Amino acid sequence: MRPAFLAKATLADHVAEKLQEYGTVAVIDLQKVRGKQINEARKTMRGLSELKQVKCTTAKLAVKKVEDRRPGIEKISNYLYGMTLLLFSDLDPFKIQLMLRRNTTKLHAKAGDIAPDDIMVPAGNTGIAPGPVISELNAVGIPTRIDTGSVWITKDTTVAKKGDKITPHLAAVLSKLNIAPISSFLVIRAAFRDGLIFESETLQIDTGRTRDGLLEAFLASVNLSSQIWYATGENIPILISRAASQAHALSIKAWYPTQANIRGLLSSGHALALSFAG
Repeated sequence: MRPAFLAKATLADHVAEKLQEYGTVAVIDLQKVRGKQINEARKTMRGLSELKQVKCTTAKLAVKKVEDRRPGIEKISNYLYGMTLLLFSDLDPFKIQLMLRRNTTKLHAKAGDIAPDDIMVPAGNTGIAPGPVISELNAVGIPTRIDTGSVWITKDTTVAKKGDKITPHLAAVLSKLNIAPISSFLVIRAAFRDGLIFESETLQIDTGRTRDGLLEAFLASVNLSSQIWYATGENIPILISRAASQAHALSIKAWYPTQANIRGLLSSGHALALSFAG
């Protein structure tokens, strides 16, 4: 057996162990991902997961080794292509993606990047000495002046709109001004857990916002059902309390004695008797 194949098989065995050890297996898309993002993700997920960068052929070989012991795991092979990073964890995929999203990194723009938002260059001192930089700034529409031996930007200037493609010249200018306009986080291409595949589009759901929306809808439905006196398991205590309160108020107005209102009725009767006597 050739040494290269042996090394590949040994690595596949190691990955196969991880496929069985952890509840969640996630494939992270590394297209246009920079080393800084991976390092930050490792820090964020330390103690909660393991990240392995292996070739897709090796990962597929590992999946083959365990598919008879972990039903459904073979589905993850459909997402093993291009540059990928494997993440192993016992957290659910939504929690993992949320943590990765929170670990957003600000990056310098490169030629071809798409502006995620409007990119604005603020007015002020650039700290750069006069020279070719003046024409470079003016070329992308940034007005300048020279003062106290350095180049100043005279007003806030939007150099790119959301969705615009960053040109090589603009990328170079932003880098010189130390402006990092690209917000990026690691995106899970697909994750496997409990025999199911969760694709990227599903995992990008903001679970916190969704939970708040569901809670708001639940409270609104309880309020509506209570207002129309439609009994449900959730509003029965509210309806009973409201009915008891209204019954108590009605019995007092009708001078109908009950165990709950007798003291109040006697007190009101006594006060009326004294008033009549007066």
